[in-house]
Amino acid sequence: MNPSVDFDNRWNERQDICLHITLLDHSGEILQTSSKNISIGGIFIEPVPRQLDIGQKLEVAFSLHSASSSQRHRLPARVVRNHHDGAALAFSDYDRNTLNALRILLYDGLTR
Repeated sequence: MNPSVDFDNRWNERQDICLHITLLDHSGEILQTSSKNISIGGIFIEPVPRQLDIGQKLEVAFSLHSASSSQRHRLPARVVRNHHDGAALAFSDYDRNTLNALRILLYDGLTR
């Protein structure tokens, strides 16, 4: 493999979607930020004022809105990569409602 090629091993297509994000750990809220992009498998957030620990387990909280309702979601995630202005998190567990909401957001344009 050519080391100059930036290999991207994501399994899911990313969408450039800006959501207001709250990150929480076992002790509570640690950061409010925004998503740069999101997929069924994870999220890239920015800005992040300090590096997060690789492997750190967090919850990603966000709200999605439709014409008739607003839903708050929390997804378990872990930090997989730091970047100079953000961080990549991989989602680790889904409940059916959150997975369906992500599908609608990514593929049917649910408002944020």
